[in-house]
Amino acid sequence: MMQEESERSSDPPRALMELVSFDGQVRRRQLVARPDRYRHLEMLGGAQRRIVRGGGYSYAAAGFGAAESLVQDCRAFNRILAFDDEKGLIECEGGTTLGKVHGIAEPRGWYLPVQPGYPHITVGGCIAADVHGKNQFRDGNFHSVVQSLRLFHPRHGILDADRERNPEVFDLTCGGFGLTGQIVSARLQLARLPGRRVRVWRIPISSFEETLRLLEEEAPRRTFIYTWHDFTARGPGFGNGFLYAGDFLTGSAAKESSRDSRIVAISAEKRGRWRLGLLNSWTARLFNATYGLWQSLAAADRETGIFSFLFPVARKVAYFKLFGAPGFREYQLLVPYASFDRLAASLRLYQRIHRTPITLASCKLFRGKQSQLRFDGDGVCLALDFPSGPAADRLCSFLDDLVRELGGQPNVVKDSRLPGQVVRDCYTHYGLFRRALHQFDPERLYVSELSERLGL
Repeated sequence: MMQEESERSSDPPRALMELVSFDGQVRRRQLVARPDRYRHLEMLGGAQRRIVRGGGYSYAAAGFGAAESLVQDCRAFNRILAFDDEKGLIECEGGTTLGKVHGIAEPRGWYLPVQPGYPHITVGGCIAADVHGKNQFRDGNFHSVVQSLRLFHPRHGILDADRERNPEVFDLTCGGFGLTGQIVSARLQLARLPGRRVRVWRIPISSFEETLRLLEEEAPRRTFIYTWHDFTARGPGFGNGFLYAGDFLTGSAAKESSRDSRIVAISAEKRGRWRLGLLNSWTARLFNATYGLWQSLAAADRETGIFSFLFPVARKVAYFKLFGAPGFREYQLLVPYASFDRLAASLRLYQRIHRTPITLASCKLFRGKQSQLRFDGDGVCLALDFPSGPAADRLCSFLDDLVRELGGQPNVVKDSRLPGQVVRDCYTHYGLFRRALHQFDPERLYVSELSERLGL
């Protein structure tokens, strides 16, 4: 039996019925259990279909249970198990949040170089989704910082896996959407923290077509880099915006106050109080134009604390409230470098005709090798946000066709309606991933809304 802490509850886990939804639409009521001892995991019947939920922030409902399955909330498993100050290795349970890892690592002179921008996301979720960070071109995806992991599956027990021990299980779990079992713990390789402050430079982009050239110039020599574009702009200036490039200020000390480090909770309930979204074709254009003007009038470079830079969403959740109860969609795609010009021309033409209220457009440069269903490879990554509704459905269908035509990939964990056929067409390793998953778990005990939709 797995080791457990004595102060945790000895009562068996209770599965309570919860109403779950995403994209503002109620999907189903499902059983959610919140185990807080390892033996609770082993007490669950071996034939019970299940999925593990971390922070619950996936746009694609990766932690939503399939029909007649149980959701296991893993957030009680959030201990830091070990820390090597000399090597920068941290071992933690799968439910540990990125904010907690940062709070332990930063005072010791280390930080996690690959991570999304909200501190309540869990380490297990980052492994399952194989997320990327502020400069994928330099740092790769999350699996690059995972040294080893421990996995629980009722048919296999506890498995220790890394690139030498159980490499097949390790590879299948990193980017496996939680379908191989519960990530009990993981050992992560941190990076040295040169300073506690980051200097960010802002470089103007006159049109979207300029983006690839600027990214190729800046990404190899910058620690952090991303772009912002106005996709509601018309004429020659379509996609104008800014490239943001950042580097640590070597030796700088922390200047963030407790107010700067405050985390604002993302609450679907509070968002739902705004029954109607405030973003449409007119307001989105005003929203983007105002932001662009504000940025152009500000200084070309600025300093910010490491927490604020690594977790930009921690205090900017008001953005999500603007979409109201209907919610929003995000489409993230990766296309080869050679396809970027066609991508830009296609998006320019589409927006000239349809004028979809795209509230956020951002690019990053990618470098890697695509395998499994990981969102990885060489190319340009583009993320788009837009309000849910008929216009969003039309844009998503257009992007489904476009990404296939350009030989690209949609990000599976960013899109809750992404059709399985699109994934099969875009990911050449889909069949290999599915076969390996069925060989490891023939009974398919770990299933989710996502796995059923993709035919896994």
